[in-house]
Amino acid sequence: MAEKQCLGNFPLADEPNYEGMLQCMRCGFCLPTCPTYVLTGRERSSPRGRVALAKAVADDQIDFTGALKEESFFCLDCRACSTSCPSGVHAGQVMEACRNQANEAFPLTGAVRKFREFVLQRMLPSPDLLETSMLPARLYQKLGIQWLIRHSHILKLGPDWMEKAEGMMPELHPPLRPQLPEVIPAEGEQRGRVAFFLGCIMTLMYPEVSRQTVKVLTSQGFEVITPKEQKCCGAPHLNEGDRETTRSLARYNLDLFMELEVDAIVTDCAGCGAALKEYEELLEESGEHDKLELFHKRIKDISEFLGEQGLRTESLKSVEKVVTYHEPCHLCHAQGISKQPRDLIKAIPGIDFRELNEASWCCGSAATFSLKYTGESQQILDRKLENIQATGAELLVTANPGCHLQLAWGLKQAGMPQEVVHITELLGMATG
Repeated sequence: MAEKQCLGNFPLADEPNYEGMLQCMRCGFCLPTCPTYVLTGRERSSPRGRVALAKAVADDQIDFTGALKEESFFCLDCRACSTSCPSGVHAGQVMEACRNQANEAFPLTGAVRKFREFVLQRMLPSPDLLETSMLPARLYQKLGIQWLIRHSHILKLGPDWMEKAEGMMPELHPPLRPQLPEVIPAEGEQRGRVAFFLGCIMTLMYPEVSRQTVKVLTSQGFEVITPKEQKCCGAPHLNEGDRETTRSLARYNLDLFMELEVDAIVTDCAGCGAALKEYEELLEESGEHDKLELFHKRIKDISEFLGEQGLRTESLKSVEKVVTYHEPCHLCHAQGISKQPRDLIKAIPGIDFRELNEASWCCGSAATFSLKYTGESQQILDRKLENIQATGAELLVTANPGCHLQLAWGLKQAGMPQEVVHITELLGMATG
């Protein structure tokens, strides 16, 4: 088979979809939905501007420049532009592909390159190594070193991202993956059998969230299978432009989960769900179209799944709380799941639900964006916090660990009283 040729001036053959770029009519519907364009007013930092840059490279009009590299990583990949685009252009996915190209056009060197390769190609694909790597962070908290560091204010001497990263760290507990039984039976009359895709961040930083997810699923009548051998979904690799490692992880997880006799593959991480649903496109050239299509159909966010199956409400306890909901970008825009979480929240007895203005506007997390662009991320977050304050809510519900980290940190920094909870934690309160 002849080797695939690079398109235009892209340095790799794994370029953005050209037909997708051609669909952009430059109508401008995307402009008011893009947080980075609203911040900067800069055309190249808009979805249509970024697509135009990528298309110019594909058409041999310009080289792959530093400007395109910068914009590919400055893009939040929040996919809000996709929701607003009448032509179906997916600018975020174009920028994902351009990040991969940028790593080839402007390769890292020395220790920075080796560290990146270690994290993306060795640590993240290995659940055991990933879990072991968190032990120093847990000791840092348990031994009181964190208290000393924070009260000494020594981190203020370093770059802004370092202080923010440390401040975002939640209270850490042992990872959930080794603790969960591989099979947990349904309670009461069994309604089905599901596999649980336990994301890396969820098992490491929010194990109680996923514990509640399993509790809710079993109490709703579903047997839950959690394969111990599952690996990272590949979302961090897509975000950092390492598509080859993403494909390797995709092939592994595809084979592992498709061997299971289950009705659905459920996840409680919006970022994982979005990445898993992209396997069909990432592995398109494998020729396993039927297998990939079935896998895609089985992937369900927890709120999507319970919305389809119907929530058993007869045994739910009352939760007397004022609640609002922040929509994770990779749930509402990437997966088109917006109504279902609200319906689940409103189905809980005692809840006073208050709609959040601009609920689908990005919180400024966007994986590593909040650390690479701390100033811009803070401005985006401030807009979100103003809207949260206006609701008067006690609980802020969301469904993605990146949003959870960013929002909890922002609320604490602003001295606001709201507690951030995952939707399954809220359902868990009602389940008992």
